[in-house]
Formats: sequence, C-alpha cells, structure tokens
Amino acid sequence: MTQPAGLLTRAVNRAVPVYLWLIHGLEALTPLFDLSVRLYLANIFWKGGMVKLSNWMSTVMLFTMVYDVPVLPPEIAAYLSTAVELGGSFLLAIGLAGRWAALSLFGLNIVAVLSYGQLSEAATQEAFYWGILFLYFVLHGPGLISMDALLDRVYRRRQAMSRACEPVYTQPVSHSA
Repeated sequence: MTQPAGLLTRAVNRAVPVYLWLIHGLEALTPLFDLSVRLYLANIFWKGGMVKLSNWMSTVMLFTMVYDVPVLPPEIAAYLSTAVELGGSFLLAIGLAGRWAALSLFGLNIVAVLSYGQLSEAATQEAFYWGILFLYFVLHGPGLISMDALLDRVYRRRQAMSRACEPVYTQPVSHSA
C-alpha cells in the first residue's frame, strides 16, 4: 500500500515544478498581451476618429440625422466623439493615463451603441467585447509596457533617492548633572 502513495508523491513532486514553470512563463507574457490589446483597441478607435475628420460635413450630418445622441447638440457631440476617439486612442496606445483613456473610450463605446439604433447584432456583440477589454484596462491599468509604468518607476526611484540622501537627525543627548 505504501508503493502507490510513493508513486503519487513522486509524480506530484515532478509535476508541480513543471506546472509552476509553465505558469511563470505565461505570466511573463502578460505585458505583451496588455500592449497588443491596447494597440488593437487604439487602432480601431483611431481609425474611427480619422474617418470623422476626413469628411467633417458628413460627420456632422450623421450626428444630425442618424445618431441619436441624448442631451448634446449634434455638432458638439461630433466634436466630443472625435476628440475622445483620437485623444483616448493615442493615450491608450502609449499607456499614458491608461485607466482614464480606457474609461473615456468605454463611455464613448456605450453612447455609440445606445445612440445608433440600427446597429446589427454582430456589431453590438463586437462593441460588447470592446467594452470588456476597456474595463480590463480601467481595473488593471495599462500594464508594464506603458508610459504610466515608466513614470511610476521614475517617481519611485526619485522617492527612494531623496530618502537615501536625507540626513539622519538624532536627538541631542542632554548632559544634565
């Protein structure tokens, strides 16, 4: 009866390091995954903003006649939409203010789906997937390959250097008799 238990123990002792090595390897790919998804989403919304800019009269006409954006006048909605698409895409691509860029594009995505009543089921599903990816970046940040991460490293290094350079003050010892 001891032999099967010993065999199982040996198998587990060999399998666990292989499993941990595999998990570590996959986790090392996370920054590349984050970067590729950011660039994928940024590309989609950048192209949308550039199409709007390429023919501004058509864009304003679409916002006037087709898109039913609540509260805002059509021209203001067109300006805001284009600015969010271009600015948010750029910031998301480089990972600067990544959470805010993802949040702004997430909001734009929701407004676009709700304001365009003729959206197909496939397009609605695609917008849903984009929204999930935007929420990923809102919750987790843009990742290690980003300007946010670089600025964080620089800030932490400066903080550590300034703490290391501060003189250590000690209380003078009172020599009372």
